[in-house]
Amino acid sequence: MAEVFFTPADVDVVEPEKWYQPEKSLVFRLERLIDESGILDNISSGDVVAVKTHFGDVGTTKTVRSLFIRKIVEKIKERTDRIFVTETTGLGMTRKRNTAIGRIEIAEENGYTSQTVGAPIIVADGILGFDSVKVVQNVKHLKEVYVARGIAESDFVLAVTHFKLHMRGGIGGSLKNIGVGCVTKTTKYDIHLSSTPQIERERCTECMKCVEICMFNAIEDFRIIEERCMRCLGCYEVCEVQAINIGKWLSGEDIAERIAESAKAVIETVGKDNFAYLNFAIDITPHCDCHPYSGISQVSDIGIFASNDIVSIDKACFDAYLRENISPRALVKERIWEWTKPERLLSYSEELGIGERRYNAKEVT
Repeated sequence: MAEVFFTPADVDVVEPEKWYQPEKSLVFRLERLIDESGILDNISSGDVVAVKTHFGDVGTTKTVRSLFIRKIVEKIKERTDRIFVTETTGLGMTRKRNTAIGRIEIAEENGYTSQTVGAPIIVADGILGFDSVKVVQNVKHLKEVYVARGIAESDFVLAVTHFKLHMRGGIGGSLKNIGVGCVTKTTKYDIHLSSTPQIERERCTECMKCVEICMFNAIEDFRIIEERCMRCLGCYEVCEVQAINIGKWLSGEDIAERIAESAKAVIETVGKDNFAYLNFAIDITPHCDCHPYSGISQVSDIGIFASNDIVSIDKACFDAYLRENISPRALVKERIWEWTKPERLLSYSEELGIGERRYNAKEVT
């Protein structure tokens, strides 16, 4: 049974004359949580450590705050000074978040700089989101996974995750942060869609925009050559007459299982013992941080969770979320988006051997 450590978000200061108690801050309790959980114990001097988080998009307001990231970096620096804070590019080619340059500009706008987090910020999958290590595996859906090279070349990965709901995967925890956030556009596409884009000739006006945006010369005679296509979604985005058919966006068990399989490939690339996870169950919004907005929190802030088991930490967060009273202003009164299957994400991840759902919870105050 895995161990999951937890520190609550509650602050019990009720006497005005005792207002100054900095040790009550979640930032300082985070430090104790890291120490008592021992999640960083496998980091050795000289190791390259990737701190994987999500910077949000333009307009996102409830990501993990930069002062938390800075405290985490300070704790890692007690073991190694080779640290970087990282994210990958988003699926697509036309928005700001689709390139490393845009990602870093968004990060700065949202308060994440090398100065505020205490370490360089490096986008793990390269300038345009294709720098990867291909992993071949024997699973149900994703036979090939393109792991972001910056992650694959790290000695240790610490996932720093804003736990929230997700309109595709059900919950956005460490499994989503690793399974979707540590791979390139190609695998992001394969998680969300099941077939290569196709051009519908009866709609196509031969405007050449799809040909111009394709980096891999995968379009000839207005036909997409599947063997060359890296599934970046660029052609789909620039087609003004909707002649690019990408099929149906996946949901439910299909996408849950694909996220788990992608996470498996990432974890096995770096090594299961070389991962640690921090889930921030505060500002639990109904949407992913990739949305360019942040809604009303579903429940009151819960706290921060720490573990070396990716399944246990997400299960503990999900269990804690389900115990809370839903806010009267919550968007999702049913607690999860009805078409999503977070339970399958957890159970299938356990079946794949990357973690376990049973856990022993320990509170750190």
